[in-house]
Amino acid sequence: MKTRLAKTVVLAGRILLENGAETHRVEDTMRRMCEAYGAQVTDSYVTPGMLMISFSYDGDMVHNMKRTGVKTTDLGKIDAVNTLSRNVSSLALEELYEQLQKVETSPGPSTGRYSVGAFVAAAGFAALFGSTGVEALAAGWIGGCCAFLLRTWGSRFSSAFQNMAGSAFMTACALACPGLGLGAQPVLLGALMILVPGMLLTNAIRDIVNGDSISGTSRLAEAIVTAAAIALGNLAVLALRGGV
Repeated sequence: MKTRLAKTVVLAGRILLENGAETHRVEDTMRRMCEAYGAQVTDSYVTPGMLMISFSYDGDMVHNMKRTGVKTTDLGKIDAVNTLSRNVSSLALEELYEQLQKVETSPGPSTGRYSVGAFVAAAGFAALFGSTGVEALAAGWIGGCCAFLLRTWGSRFSSAFQNMAGSAFMTACALACPGLGLGAQPVLLGALMILVPGMLLTNAIRDIVNGDSISGTSRLAEAIVTAAAIALGNLAVLALRGGV
């Protein structure tokens, strides 16, 4: 029972962390799950690279640690784990573990849905930056194509290389827009926004404010590296083409 509880709690925390949840949410969820199944003296510790849980159960101290890392952003999986954590009182431990395994292995949004979401986001940002309707559609098309390519072929590469390649692709497409009578800058700005690590940066600031300085600085460094990769991809194409 106690070993299964430790594995279940760490699995829940790992799903949350790997899909973009902030450190405080992960630690709080792990602690509450332990207490719901009768654990005492519960301590949880989470950084972007590691989860650890320690609790007392029937007089014995139980510890479990798992190395992990932030992989992507999937609010659907975060919501699924949060829903399970709120309903632990009505779930047997084995059933909770099985449900968490299903959440972990679920495929998430399809490539088509992911690409459509990128299209809408890029077009919306372009319109926000003052583009015309046609320019917004062009930005959406570039963003959607980039998302499709990265989702289809990018998983074999590091996230930094994916962002660099995506930025270069978007810049190259945007530079062709003046030949079609469209402005390159609003199209490029709108498209690039889908690569900006907004949630990562927000979580980094929240972690620092909450006192989780190690997690906060780690996430902040990752956000800076992501932004640098986007800039490098953009600058590389601009240097080759002579600017916008």
